[in-house]
Amino acid sequence: MKSLPTLLASLLLLGGIVSGAATTYKAPPKPSRGKDVTKVNDRTWKINSDAREHRIDFHLTNGTVFVLDSTNGSYVLPADPSTEGVKGSGRAWWLPANASSDSQESSYMFTANGPITARCENTTWACNIEISSSSAMVTAHRARPHADVRGDEFTFDFDGSDDLADALAGLYWTSMLPMVVEHTRAKDYPISEGFVISTLASQYSGTYPDVDHEFQIKGRVAIGSDLDLSVVQRMIELELKLAREDFCGLWRTPCALQPDGAREYNVRRNSEDGKTNAVMFLVSGNVEMLQSIWLYVARTKDMDWLAKNIDDIEMSAWGIEEYIDTEGRLWSDVYYEDQVMKDGRETMSAALAANSFGLLAELETLLGRSNKAKHYLELKSQLSKAISEPLPKGYWDPSVGRYIDWVDRNGWAHDHIHLLANILPVMFGMASDNQTTSVMDMIEAEMDEFQRFPTFLSARIQDYNSTEIGDGGPYDLCAAGRYWCWDAAFWSWRKNRGMLRQQLKAVADMARSEDYIMGERYDMDHVYYVDGSPWHGAAHYYEYPCVYTWVMMHDYIGVQPSLKADVLLAPRLADTGTVTLKQSAYELSYKYGKNGFELHNLAKSERSFQLDLSALYQKAGPMTITTGRTSGAFKDGSIVKLGAGASLKIDIQ
Repeated sequence: MKSLPTLLASLLLLGGIVSGAATTYKAPPKPSRGKDVTKVNDRTWKINSDAREHRIDFHLTNGTVFVLDSTNGSYVLPADPSTEGVKGSGRAWWLPANASSDSQESSYMFTANGPITARCENTTWACNIEISSSSAMVTAHRARPHADVRGDEFTFDFDGSDDLADALAGLYWTSMLPMVVEHTRAKDYPISEGFVISTLASQYSGTYPDVDHEFQIKGRVAIGSDLDLSVVQRMIELELKLAREDFCGLWRTPCALQPDGAREYNVRRNSEDGKTNAVMFLVSGNVEMLQSIWLYVARTKDMDWLAKNIDDIEMSAWGIEEYIDTEGRLWSDVYYEDQVMKDGRETMSAALAANSFGLLAELETLLGRSNKAKHYLELKSQLSKAISEPLPKGYWDPSVGRYIDWVDRNGWAHDHIHLLANILPVMFGMASDNQTTSVMDMIEAEMDEFQRFPTFLSARIQDYNSTEIGDGGPYDLCAAGRYWCWDAAFWSWRKNRGMLRQQLKAVADMARSEDYIMGERYDMDHVYYVDGSPWHGAAHYYEYPCVYTWVMMHDYIGVQPSLKADVLLAPRLADTGTVTLKQSAYELSYKYGKNGFELHNLAKSERSFQLDLSALYQKAGPMTITTGRTSGAFKDGSIVKLGAGASLKIDIQ
């Protein structure tokens, strides 16, 4: 008879509970095929197969599985009871169904040197993992892993970090990863590479290069895994392909690519009263693509890819130029709000286009194409100058001291105190000192309206009329992730760490209340959709998950792409604490204290870090940096190289 300690150890090994310092993990169920289960550590087990079968099987309860497939690149294959089985190699995940953020259930990562097949069925033991290998490793994680799809973990330790980290994990695993359907749902589509969908619960079954891809890409750049960056590359290459194949030769990215291969290059909608109409996203996808390409190159440093694609990139930029008039005004029609009939030139699109031309100039400089760089800087200057000119020639209304939203093709200005129309020219340095002061005063006065939930598009949504509202109704007169993304960038630029924390907490709390499956638009029962629900539109939507990930990682944690270093580190933490990121793009940890800052390179090779600590120490005196045995004065913006495992310390005097 086994002793009590031996019996308890056996129960803990398979099917029991393993408790760590901070998190309790359950051991995986006993494999239905396989033997010689060995405990490696408190959360990892090794299983050997039978020598004759070369097979290890696990039967797990209802949930979601992900299998990686690196045969022809880096792909993730998501599956649940509503989809068929998937087959990949090397790595798979199982996540329990309907797990809350405080769930005591564990998820499991399976790794092996061989093929892995997974499928889920609507039965008691719903998910099967079949591994063709002599051995496999199983690692337990939280129900929603605080890790990327490669298993590289993130850890935050500061006031309120648990809820923010749970939201980051929940939104990634319940929305961002399942929407990558290239080799599952889209595997038989005419075009499958880069096919990432925007919702898992509505009739919108296409992929949407205009608007949606911008935020899908930003979220995946921010999460930092090499697989997510591979998805980003394929999404950008899809956009370039669709622009190149524009049947009108206008180099437009389409509003949508549908499963049957249909491309929606020209979508025009009518107003609610039928008196006007506007083109949807005429230049949006092209402008966004230039920014996405900058982010991709800054993250990967893939100059060969950039050189190979630069001709198509320039033609896509030309697809914007052709709508700029001789006065430097961009006649874009609708940029973000597809149910607001902006039939003319809008401030927001002109500002974003100017910014993207500036980013393209930086890429041209990297390639040594100085004449091209000069050309795009001139375009940026033309647009910027026109933006801050007064009406009727420009976009500034001196009578009210703010930028208008848009001027229609009849010359009428439309203005309901649009947020992005005002903060973008200020943030991008297009506004004069007097204009900046006036806009800042307006933002302060209208703070409650804009921040009802991150972030409402304008302060007077009730004032839009039936000629301005689209025939789909007041769909966009509310809060949306696309507005929040740039609003958060504004507050990051202002170094307002408290506002970023407030916004992240608001979205994280909402996401938690909805089990991290978020809706499309958040009206908060305010004006138009007073129905007891805070949101309307498509369910299980991509936008807030991707934007939350971007704002959390890029703006708050402060790990940003850079053309000058491996990582630009510009934290905006509102509280002291520590951050550890093991994702391939980062591989770092830092500690923020009142009197100093520490940074550790967790990579196995030398890494360069561009440091901007100005938001953390806004009133600090002289700062001293120490690396190894060398000390000296520290200046924000400095680039520091750290060898494998090396660290630095910055002291505030």
